[in-house]
Amino acid sequence: MKNLMLKAFLILVSTLFYGCAAIKSQDNQLQWDFDHQVQFREVKLDDNSYEIEVVANNNTHFEMLATFLLRRSMEICQAYGFTVTILKGVESVNDRLGLPNMIMPSLSAKVVCPH
Repeated sequence: MKNLMLKAFLILVSTLFYGCAAIKSQDNQLQWDFDHQVQFREVKLDDNSYEIEVVANNNTHFEMLATFLLRRSMEICQAYGFTVTILKGVESVNDRLGLPNMIMPSLSAKVVCPH
């Protein structure tokens, strides 16, 4: 009887550890926002900072990516006063004129929430 209870306990504990590992591995997965029709990835760096990457595609213009980035920052921080630092994805003014077939990169930023 004790042996059976020990096996059941070990199965329960290993299942819980596997569940936690599966949840943790999804932190870096692409997510879809149905309201804004954009795909994004969000990684929590520490208690007050996150890195958000909004994936560019043919149907989504830069304005929508930037707007989503600001709205998502507000949802995460739950307060004004957050800081958004763009890491990559901003073109210069003449890029579209010189390279009309250029594939637009994803918009990536670091968001730091106020304390």
